Amino acid sequence: MELTRSMENYLETLYRLSSHGIVKTSDLSSRMNVRPASVTQMLKRLHEMGLVIYHPYLGAELTDEGREIAEMVLRRHMILECFFHNVLGMDLDSSYEEASRMKHELFRETELALMRYLRNPARCPHGIPIP
Repeated sequence: MELTRSMENYLETLYRLSSHGIVKTSDLSSRMNVRPASVTQMLKRLHEMGLVIYHPYLGAELTDEGREIAEMVLRRHMILECFFHNVLGMDLDSSYEEASRMKHELFRETELALMRYLRNPARCPHGIPIP
């Protein structure tokens, strides 16, 4: 299944906000800085792909497959952050921004190599557990 960067970002954001169950469309809209109508349109698309369960007028939640993809995207983001901050000495904001751009293009082999090099970090530089 081919996903766009935007789709991956939606899944990752849903994952980050989903600790309380269904994520409201308005919360996604605010967090991602996009119009509510755009969020609804993307949620319907992700629902059709089997990655989220869309509840009209309530919000959405990840399916198991959607959660797996979201965890992969988030893990790659956090591993890149660790590399940029801990190895290259970049500040936290720059590390976050650079990881946000590169996570979509990272091959699995590169992710694994970085994890080995970093000795399998348990947390990102912000202290959040890596999935």
